Amino acid sequence: MARYWHGCNYPWSTDGTTVFYGLDFGANIWGSHLGVSTRLAAVRRDFEQMAALGLVVVRWFVFGDGRAGITFHERALPSGLDSAFFPDLDAALEIARETGIALVLVLLDHRWMFRGIRDTVADPLTGSMVELSLPHGRDLTLRTEAGHDGLLTHVLGPLVQRYSSTGARPDLADQILAFELMNEPDFIIEEWEADVSRAVPRPIRFEIFAGLVSRFSALVHARTSALTTIGCARLHNLWAWDDDDLGLDVLQLHTYPDTRRPDRDADVFGTPARALGVCRPVILGEFPGDGPSQHPSGASPPATTLDDYLTFAVEGGFMGAWPWSFSGTDAYGPVPRPALLRFAERYPGLVNPRFDAGLSKGLRV
Repeated sequence: MARYWHGCNYPWSTDGTTVFYGLDFGANIWGSHLGVSTRLAAVRRDFEQMAALGLVVVRWFVFGDGRAGITFHERALPSGLDSAFFPDLDAALEIARETGIALVLVLLDHRWMFRGIRDTVADPLTGSMVELSLPHGRDLTLRTEAGHDGLLTHVLGPLVQRYSSTGARPDLADQILAFELMNEPDFIIEEWEADVSRAVPRPIRFEIFAGLVSRFSALVHARTSALTTIGCARLHNLWAWDDDDLGLDVLQLHTYPDTRRPDRDADVFGTPARALGVCRPVILGEFPGDGPSQHPSGASPPATTLDDYLTFAVEGGFMGAWPWSFSGTDAYGPVPRPALLRFAERYPGLVNPRFDAGLSKGLRV
């Protein structure tokens, strides 16, 4: 498995006005469909640009907080994938294939457990759809055995199967580098009190979530050659995901160091992968793409640039370094493209063959 995957966080599409977090795949709870298959030209244009910048891997959120793609029955447990989901995901994978890019599919976000996420239900008297707020998020899916069974049987199982050798679209299997069960579960784990988000009213025990991770890894490995991974938000929790029983192939570490809050988490920059105390390969799965220049008003990132991070990752034995983010829809802004071009020129063997050196003339700074 020893190699380097040069990539970036997409992590969802945008048209410059609407941020399609959790809306890229499938119909949504508000009764509309805004998925990839409805915006093919715009998404293709993004991927063509990412390929021209040399990227070979793109990390893309799929279900987010559950606002699209999944149907739920009356007990708020998953009952299936809606009819628009696979047309959207097939379209995304076809675009990835056309541009020489492999995807890391981030299936759930930790916001799945947030208090107040929106849903719609049928009014029992009128039958009309009524929007409501979920006081405990979609926690029953993750904290109960019935929830695990429903998620694996009706959602994740059919997803993985479709791109297996016996599925409906085995031709797209090579475009899935890895399945990531959840982005940053650190914020929902009961035992990690210092990290649990205030927006999570009922965190779950690590043992319960680990059971779901193990079952999902076994499912992926039984049906595909894709890898399994997890997006760890805190360096001090990385060790927990290195357990053989979880079946993870590669670990991701997300790092957003803050010079004002050095005790929140250690800054990994400068520490080689072999010194992190884990056996599995490690990817820097998220970090500020342009931290010194673009960051939230309350944050104070160190002066580490994208050039610094990318060089450090290669020389430090990481399997990749994926800056946040291409779409640039939050305060960290879009990734600085000149740095990606400089990387491609320094490491031509690690980048997409569609890398366009001509872009450097207009973007170099």
